[in-house]
Amino acid sequence: MSESNSRKASWFRFRGVSITREGTYYFLVFLFILAGAIVRSTIQLLMLLACMLLGPLLYNAWVVYRSMRFLKFVRKVPHLLSCGEAFFVEITAKNSGRNAIYAVVIEDQLVQTAGVDPEAGQAVEVFFAKIAKQGEAMLSYKAVIRKRGKYQLGPLTASTAFPLGLMRNSRLDTVVSTVVVMPKLGSMTPAWRRLIQQEQSGFSSSRRQHGLLEGDFYGLREWRSGDPKQWIHWRSSAKQGELVVRQFEKQNQQDFVLLVDAWIPAEPTQQDKDRAERIISMAATAVRDLAGVGGCHLQLICCGTEVETTVGTVSQAFVVQAMHDLAVQVPTDKHPISETLRETLKTSKPGSRIVMLTTRNIDLSDTELFSRIWNDPKLRTDLGRVRTISAGRDEDAQYFHLPKPKKTELLEEEP
Repeated sequence: MSESNSRKASWFRFRGVSITREGTYYFLVFLFILAGAIVRSTIQLLMLLACMLLGPLLYNAWVVYRSMRFLKFVRKVPHLLSCGEAFFVEITAKNSGRNAIYAVVIEDQLVQTAGVDPEAGQAVEVFFAKIAKQGEAMLSYKAVIRKRGKYQLGPLTASTAFPLGLMRNSRLDTVVSTVVVMPKLGSMTPAWRRLIQQEQSGFSSSRRQHGLLEGDFYGLREWRSGDPKQWIHWRSSAKQGELVVRQFEKQNQQDFVLLVDAWIPAEPTQQDKDRAERIISMAATAVRDLAGVGGCHLQLICCGTEVETTVGTVSQAFVVQAMHDLAVQVPTDKHPISETLRETLKTSKPGSRIVMLTTRNIDLSDTELFSRIWNDPKLRTDLGRVRTISAGRDEDAQYFHLPKPKKTELLEEEP
């Protein structure tokens, strides 16, 4: 990083070309000889020597200026990662010029753009020894991000001082990539799976049927006594000379609402922050497990400085969106959980089960905190649909386990 800072602090820069530290010493020698040529009688020999010294400086400036004009960069990086997961960043340099380019240094930037407690950006350098004419070269570096959030890779800076190291050309390339680092995933316990199975069997009224009437249409069969007339497929019946009806496949889905309340006090301790992170990790792991089970229609509500809601059948696309919302969730002490729960009870499907994951030590029977719910007869009855799991009372440990914590670090480069 010290070399990078010295390049940026150069006192001379023209169209991206600047003089290096070595070039500065070289230029001072040139000025000393030029001054001697002016004040001494041997002016012709010293002037000739000064011109000879100036030649390499101008040649190096011309070479580095010309070489960077034909370079283009492409970065390849995964867009969704887990906390602590090692990944590779591939940088490809493409040279469209007619000459090979040597000794190109790429400085890539990693900056956290969203998430809890953003940290200062970090930089990593990779070195291309040679990029062939009309060709390309690829290098990669391995990194580990140990903190959830949304990150930006780039822009990157390319520079070269080849061949003499006296002048350097630096060019900023605006190629930018976005990486979302999911919350740390753990494992749900058998108690959680029993809870989900109980909800599926105990709230059959919330099961929805898909497709026309009974389910999804998948074939025809002969008419049977009691079949509705609207099931009759008249065109096929005319061809076969007997009544045939559409046949449907029943598909039941359970409606769930997962309310994530990552509350922290105004002046949180490290324990408060860890508790909020544990609740967010539990929600992410629960969504992943529900995607594996299937047959679930989920409404995920993430409550932080911003309230994000994702609704739909738990599919791969749903999981990606849910992980993004949970990755950037910022805990706060200002979120009114009573109002959010009230709106959830009003807007969720009748009979759907609501599981609230919270860091607060709250009780749904608190008629003061949830006064607007208790004063409404219908919402008061619907409170029976809510199951609260509080990290403030260590209830989350019954349903969820995290792996042992490792060293916290924003970016960890490996050779």
